[in-house]
Amino acid sequence: MRHRAIRVCLRSAGWTLLLAISAVRANAQDQDTLPPQLTFTIGVSDRATSTPDLHLSIAIEERGLAMWSGRASDFGMAVALSHSRWTLRSVAGMTTLPFEGQRRPNIWQAEAIRQLHATRALSIAGGGGIREEWDGTQTLIGRVLAGSDLASGRLQGSLVIERVVSSPRSRDAADVITTLGWSRPLTDRVSVGVESIGQDLEGLWDPAEADGGARLLVGPSIHARSSHSAWTTSFTAGPVVQKQSRLAPSGSAAASSLTGGHQFGIFASATWVPSLRR
Repeated sequence: MRHRAIRVCLRSAGWTLLLAISAVRANAQDQDTLPPQLTFTIGVSDRATSTPDLHLSIAIEERGLAMWSGRASDFGMAVALSHSRWTLRSVAGMTTLPFEGQRRPNIWQAEAIRQLHATRALSIAGGGGIREEWDGTQTLIGRVLAGSDLASGRLQGSLVIERVVSSPRSRDAADVITTLGWSRPLTDRVSVGVESIGQDLEGLWDPAEADGGARLLVGPSIHARSSHSAWTTSFTAGPVVQKQSRLAPSGSAAASSLTGGHQFGIFASATWVPSLRR
């Protein structure tokens, strides 16, 4: 199962890279005003954009630990269009899976995010949307984002609430996922920092948590960008602290990966910004 997930991710990465390079060569312009790009947290700008900006990215974000545990195998490709204080985002899976005699996209997601407050001292945004998985699972998503300058760097975090409204499998009715990251520039193109993501944290005190148990990753990160910020990359690695739920089915991905204790997670993401400005 893990080998199959790796093959899927590599194939998806190849298609994403091909599409993104084509778009950047055609449209890339200076994007130095963008906030630092993190692996698990969607960036919130410290200003409203006066002209539309289009972002193409590998969509890890709040699904990072679900992919690590094997519950999700396709990171998908995210397309985000920002203008004024609004951002519209769509995530489409790069693969399809068979279900009830048909092949369905691994994942599809759409949401809207609105900037509520924007200064260097504090930026806040919020929004929501819906996600549908290949087996028909539908999940409502609520998201709060925040960013602030701190200690010569940028602190960014998010609180994501997911509520399953339809699923053929046993799932928690609602989950809370938190992310936090801080980065500080070393040069005009390279930043370093630390990132964290926590998922199903109610499992730390609730042994009956239905999605397999609590997970928490904290580790160092490094971020790089091109000379004109047309693309950025992030790399994060660290131990995954976990506590298994007593309700995890025997032989499931959750049970096989969440055996309690510590394991290791490695994540990388990339964002391309083909500008719509003329």
